[in-house]
Amino acid sequence: MMRFQMKIAPLTLADIAPWAALLAAAFNRPTDQMGQLLHFLQPETRLVAWGAWDGAMLAAQYSCLLRPLFLPSSGQTVPVGLSINMAVHPNYRGRGLVKQVAAPVYEALAARGVVAGAGFSNAAGVQVDQRSAGYGYSVVGRLRPYLLWLRPQQPCADFYLTEQWPDLPFLPVEWETAVQFAWTPERLQHRFACHPFRRYQFGVWQQGECIAGVVVYRPIRLAGLPAVALLAAYAPDLPGLLRHWIGAVATSGYRLAHLVSTPASSVLDALRGTAVCLPQPFSRNPYYLTLKPLTASLPQSIFCFENWSCLGGDVL
Repeated sequence: MMRFQMKIAPLTLADIAPWAALLAAAFNRPTDQMGQLLHFLQPETRLVAWGAWDGAMLAAQYSCLLRPLFLPSSGQTVPVGLSINMAVHPNYRGRGLVKQVAAPVYEALAARGVVAGAGFSNAAGVQVDQRSAGYGYSVVGRLRPYLLWLRPQQPCADFYLTEQWPDLPFLPVEWETAVQFAWTPERLQHRFACHPFRRYQFGVWQQGECIAGVVVYRPIRLAGLPAVALLAAYAPDLPGLLRHWIGAVATSGYRLAHLVSTPASSVLDALRGTAVCLPQPFSRNPYYLTLKPLTASLPQSIFCFENWSCLGGDVL
């Protein structure tokens, strides 16, 4: 049987049309929506991607998003490549194309000084990681879902709920003592306020002409009851921010919330004073934090799940 030779090459903005068509076929999504997503992810600057071409047909792709990761052991941020999707066209599956397009992505990341690949894998992805030693990823731990019963709080006059990102400077936030993706107001705004088709809501704590903190959330239903999914929180005073947010969403009729978190996240710790946090034993869509070292100098503490502070909003 004749073996077809694929062309393996980096993907750029010039490839948006066939790239979007591949994602649409692989994930059963509208092609125009996938094109919007690719522009949002910013190929060539923030997104490193390679593809396998069969003539003019893009048969497979692998991509990583450049993200800064804070390491408390050094007090510095380091670049990592967050694996956000791999896609193979249904007509080309079973040919080992993912490995062929993933390898040059990690070579390109290492050449840029990126220290590790990182990812949030679902259950199927973890099985791939564990079966394929050559893939190089190890499972650090599983993010856990929490059901939150929000205790009544006094509303704060300086706190409001909105669908618009605040257009004021933020108070500075110091990094904590956990390994975490290094969010800034600008990165949060791009991630949540600029997404082409997902819509989020924001709880804003304004002090004078500055923003003291922001909570990112979205309305959901839990067992048929109105609730909110807490995705991210950013403030120098997290307990105060979350207390004001709980008071505001309770006024809007919400007493239940859902959180996906690592066991030692600062947000989960801050919530324990203002909510009953019930860990859930089961998740229909579990996410696992995975790591692939690209340098021998990574501190061993990064492989300990208890040292991480991550939320559901870190999962792209």
